[in-house]
Amino acid sequence: MTNAQQVLVEDRAYFKIERLDRFVEQHQLFVIRMKDNIELRQKKSLKRLSSTSSSVQADLTCQLGTKQCRSTKRHRVVIFRDANGRDIRVVTNLFHASAETIADMYQQRWTVEVFFRWVKQYLNVPTLFGTTENAVYNQLFGAFIAYVLLRWLYDQTKKRTNVSLSFISFVRRFFSGQLPLDWKSGMAAALFEYAQIYGRRMYNFG
Repeated sequence: MTNAQQVLVEDRAYFKIERLDRFVEQHQLFVIRMKDNIELRQKKSLKRLSSTSSSVQADLTCQLGTKQCRSTKRHRVVIFRDANGRDIRVVTNLFHASAETIADMYQQRWTVEVFFRWVKQYLNVPTLFGTTENAVYNQLFGAFIAYVLLRWLYDQTKKRTNVSLSFISFVRRFFSGQLPLDWKSGMAAALFEYAQIYGRRMYNFG
């Protein structure tokens, strides 16, 4: 989905040379990671202030691809080093932003990807039940509430048992009814302690 009022920030799975040329013609702003095998032709470095603290390795304009499939437009390419020491190449038509800003835009996108992966893994949200705004918010908020309660229960029970369980293993065993006896006892003690503190009654637990 394109929008001329927004900057598309995408991973290399969406990289296509003809698509980049079309974006330039449509004035669609973008920052897209390049595939590793894409050739850079007729490179020309852009002037920039040097900085010892910058992760940017190169900032240039060029044509992309081989003679058989080459871009008709010149594109800006920023090469920067990520936290793991890998060189990342992104192509963009943003010429008013610094190379560091462009690198940061792509890295922020990766942070969002990591968050979505966390949501799928820990909140058990592999798919969305609905696509409307309310449906998405309701499902995610419900999942967050469940996660916080389970995390609290795990932390409180972990203090009371010598049997080691990771949080993921605890959640899986909790829902399958396969928690070790020590964990069941510790969980019961934690819940009854909570009930006494807040004056709640608990019936038929366990």
